[in-house]
Amino acid sequence: MKLSKLLRWADRYPYFYFLLQNDPQENVSLYRWVVGVGHTPHKGPLTPGNWYFGGWRYEWGSNFEKSPKSPWIDFPYVAFFQPHIVIAHEEAPDWPPEDLPPLRPNLRYLQASLDRRTFEGTVEVLRQHIYNGEVYQVNLTTAFLWEGTIDPVATYLHLLHHNPTLYNYLFKWRNRYVIGASPERFCLIWRNIFAQQPIKGTARRGQTLEEDIQLMLNLRKNPKEIAENTMIVDMVRNNFYRFCEPESVVVYRWGAVHTYPGVHHLVSGVSGQKRSDVDLIEGIQAIFPAASMTGAPQQAAQRFIEQYEPIARGIYSGALGYLTPENEGDFAVVIRSWVYDTRSKKLLLQVGSGITYDSQPRAEWEETLLKAHRHTQSLGLTTPLITS
Repeated sequence: MKLSKLLRWADRYPYFYFLLQNDPQENVSLYRWVVGVGHTPHKGPLTPGNWYFGGWRYEWGSNFEKSPKSPWIDFPYVAFFQPHIVIAHEEAPDWPPEDLPPLRPNLRYLQASLDRRTFEGTVEVLRQHIYNGEVYQVNLTTAFLWEGTIDPVATYLHLLHHNPTLYNYLFKWRNRYVIGASPERFCLIWRNIFAQQPIKGTARRGQTLEEDIQLMLNLRKNPKEIAENTMIVDMVRNNFYRFCEPESVVVYRWGAVHTYPGVHHLVSGVSGQKRSDVDLIEGIQAIFPAASMTGAPQQAAQRFIEQYEPIARGIYSGALGYLTPENEGDFAVVIRSWVYDTRSKKLLLQVGSGITYDSQPRAEWEETLLKAHRHTQSLGLTTPLITS
C-alpha cells in the first residue's frame, strides 16, 4: 500500500494519528511507524491496558494560573482518543515510491505575533532580566499566521519529503490538524525507563561540504550554545530526580550534533527509572512542558513567557504521541509543525528561540526565520516572514 493511500484512509475518521520515525541518527524507538484512527475523543484518566493517541498542549499542568490569552488555533489541554484500529510496525517502512501529490495552497499571509522590532526589543528586555539574576534563559516563541486552504495529507507528504526527521507526524482532531517534522523527543517510556532528549543549539547548513563541516564544528564549540544546552540538561536532570530512582538518573548523551536537511542541532539525552510509588502520568507531569521550550529556572521562565508572548501557545511546545497497552509510549515535542483549522481556514506556524544574556537580538530573529524556512519552503510559500 502506498503511504498516500494509507493517510487518505485514516483521514476518513474524525480522529487519527500517524507517526513515521525517519531519523537514521536515532536507533531507539518502540515503533518505526504507527497509525491509530478513532471515532470519539477520550474523556477521563488514561488507564493502563489501552492504546491512546494524542497529547497535551503547552498550558497543561502549568505552574502558574491559567492565562486569559488564547492561541490562534485552539486545542484541548488534554487531547487523546482511544483508537478503533491500530497498525504498528517495529521495522522501517517499505512503501513503494510515489510521486508527490500537487499542493496548490491558496494562502494569504496575515501577521506575526511579534514583528522583528518587537521581537528584538523583547530580547533586550529579557537580557536585562537575565542580567538582574531573575532568570537564566527564556524560550521566546513567535507565531506566523496565514489564511486560506491547504490539503493536510499532501502537505504532510511534502514536509516528509523536504524535512525527514525523528518525528514526522500527522494528527487530526476533528477539524484541526497538526502536521509536523519535530526533531525533538519529549519522552520515550519503556519498562518504567523514561528518556528525554532536549535540543538546544542551532546552526544553518552549509552550501558546500567543507562549509557544512565547519558550521558543525563551530556549533559544537560555540560558548553560547554550549552554555544553553548545559543549562537545559541540568534542569531536565533535576526534573527526573523528582520521580526517578536517584541512582538511575544519567546523562547518556550530551551536545551531540544531529544534522537535518535545513539545520544542525545540539542534542542531549537524560534517562531514569521511575519510582514504583509514581504512576506514569505523574512522571510525565514532572518533566512537562519540555525544558527546552521554557528556559531555566522553569517556573521563572514560564512567568516571563506569559508576560512577553502576546498569545497562548496552545499545542505548540506541548507533546504528541501514543501510549501502548503495556504502559509504554513515545512523544514528540510539538515544534516545526503546521497547525491548520479547516473550519476557520487558518494556518499557523510557531517557532522558538532560546534567549540568554549572550543572545544578539538580530541573530535570534534570523535563527527564528531559519527554523521557519524549511516549512514555508515545503509548501512553496514565497511570502516573506521578515516583518518591520
